Amino acid sequence: MTDQGEKMEISCGAVLYRRQRGRITYVLVLGAGWGFPKGHMEAGETEHETALREIKEETGVDAYFVGSFRGVEEYQLRRPPYHKKRVTYFLAACPPNQVPRASSEIRRLICLPYDDAMKCLKFEGQRRILTDANTLLTR
Repeated sequence: MTDQGEKMEISCGAVLYRRQRGRITYVLVLGAGWGFPKGHMEAGETEHETALREIKEETGVDAYFVGSFRGVEEYQLRRPPYHKKRVTYFLAACPPNQVPRASSEIRRLICLPYDDAMKCLKFEGQRRILTDANTLLTR
């Protein structure tokens, strides 16, 4: 619930990346559009637990968090019930020996370098979060 009593949908996920031969690629999943692995919090879960569970469910990867990165995106849903949604993203890495694969929960999965990933993301909040994560990884 928000301060005004309006329902708030809460989800968590991660900017998931792979580092191979010194090159960083970002894992994007296709749901309604291209985005990061994410999903609804279940009762009793922490934000981190939700993010790790959703990464595993959508990509098959046993990811691990990197640093204290935290990006938050809030928006109004465009379809009923039209309430607000808050998604908290962390920065997570794929272990070198694991390859992300699309699960039955998502339509497709791609791994792209930063510039190409930015072209796939249509929402400004996601683009901002990817830029922040990329800045942290490349400085």
